[in-house]
Amino acid sequence: MDEVKERGVETMKREVIYSVRGPRLLPEMTSAEIGEELKHTDIIIFPVASTEVHGSHLPLAADTIQGTEAVRRIVAKFASEGIRVVGGLPIPLGVSLREMDFPGTISLMPDTMMAVIRDVCNSVIKHGFRRIVLVMSHDGNLGTLYSAAEEISKQPGVRVLLINWLPFLRSKYTEVLKSKSGGHAGEGETARVLAAIPELVHLDRAQVGPEEGGSGPQLETDMSIHFGGGTFDPARGLRDLTPIGSFGDPRGATAETGDKCYGIIEDWACAVIRRHFAL
Repeated sequence: MDEVKERGVETMKREVIYSVRGPRLLPEMTSAEIGEELKHTDIIIFPVASTEVHGSHLPLAADTIQGTEAVRRIVAKFASEGIRVVGGLPIPLGVSLREMDFPGTISLMPDTMMAVIRDVCNSVIKHGFRRIVLVMSHDGNLGTLYSAAEEISKQPGVRVLLINWLPFLRSKYTEVLKSKSGGHAGEGETARVLAAIPELVHLDRAQVGPEEGGSGPQLETDMSIHFGGGTFDPARGLRDLTPIGSFGDPRGATAETGDKCYGIIEDWACAVIRRHFAL
């Protein structure tokens, strides 16, 4: 009880919580700066994430932190190659219905999510952006993002690219992770949050969860069809699969591993964007 009270006091302190490194994204820029960027590029890249449980050691914003950091690094990599793109507004809410048993999780309904993506994209289209990249940072959004991208891209002169970096990154996990698998709030995600905003990671509170995609009594089906096939059972909530809201063993996570993950993500994402838009 004393520990819980102490944590409560900690969250209420008036102090600098964390700092982040650039490049700046759209909400951190002025309107005039965006206008200047539009003279040089019509490409904007949005991280689309969620606010949901990530075990006992990661913040609810874990997906948003990872997506935002990935986009910052993608923008920086393109800049180093002389290619100008704009990092868009991080979208911190998504479809997280199966995580709603855990306090703090906030979910949009799919039709609401669709409307948000549509309105955000239409706003930047009005200002002159014509090539839009939606960067998946929460797999629960994928179905909605597929539909939104298809609808928005029907506008004359507008192109929308949806990229899901997770399958490619997971194919490289054996090269970068110490644990058997990454999993939700596992070593991979924990490492990426450590590399972005270490102040929000509490490794001392980390717990070992079931292996994602395993076949034991705790987990009988893949969490998502996007994690390597299998079955997708939307009737089962996350708490049915893991009572602690996380999978795998995050305790060996390091910022160095997180940087390696981001390196894989940015190299792959930049190659895809470059090819798709003939940059």
